[in-house]
Amino acid sequence: MKYIIFDIDGTLTDTTAIDDHCYTRAIEDCFGFKDFETNYGYYQNTTDSGIIDQLCRERLGRTFTEAERDHFITHFCGLLQQAYQEDPATIREISKAGAVIRQLCRQEQYSIGLATGGWRQSAHFKLQCAGIDVSACTASFAQDALARQDIIYATIRKMNEKHGLDTAPPGIVYVGDGVWDYLTTQQMGIEFIGIANKKLAHLENIIRIDDYDQLYQHIGLYAEKVK
Repeated sequence: MKYIIFDIDGTLTDTTAIDDHCYTRAIEDCFGFKDFETNYGYYQNTTDSGIIDQLCRERLGRTFTEAERDHFITHFCGLLQQAYQEDPATIREISKAGAVIRQLCRQEQYSIGLATGGWRQSAHFKLQCAGIDVSACTASFAQDALARQDIIYATIRKMNEKHGLDTAPPGIVYVGDGVWDYLTTQQMGIEFIGIANKKLAHLENIIRIDDYDQLYQHIGLYAEKVK
């Protein structure tokens, strides 16, 4: 058994730009914050929950309440829905991402997970719009933890429970597109495969793929390639 865990934005869905735009608007609308850092890699935890937690602590002296979180998620998802209705091209599949998920989920020797810094509701909306079926995947989201590392751990724990294992099998792979993804996997001691982009261009000695067909050779699966 081998665990392969995927990020979502920028990894399965081409949604980073619209996600950042709507997320920024939702912060302004729901919390009334202005003039905050919108390069979200700046924050200690680059997750939807971690960013608003830090902003609330810096500006309000406390974290967000559950009611504030739920209101934020509803508003944020509404902005995403409006943006998609106006221009469906704002939410697209990363080429062959859906096919590679389907292919891997058919393999008995692999268990497929998702670990994203996004909210559960917004993640499922974007995946649905992009036509990617993740119903067979074990997933964790920003509701599960503030830190990306803890979100990945949450997915691993759920995968262990699913397969009746006390500990995870060796050789866990995380597929992501951000520097924070890479740094998190280094801290956790798990393998990282990056989606080739400008954000990862400066990193040396990492595995990058610019086509999902290339994923198979790196995880040791020489099955039928995605068509």
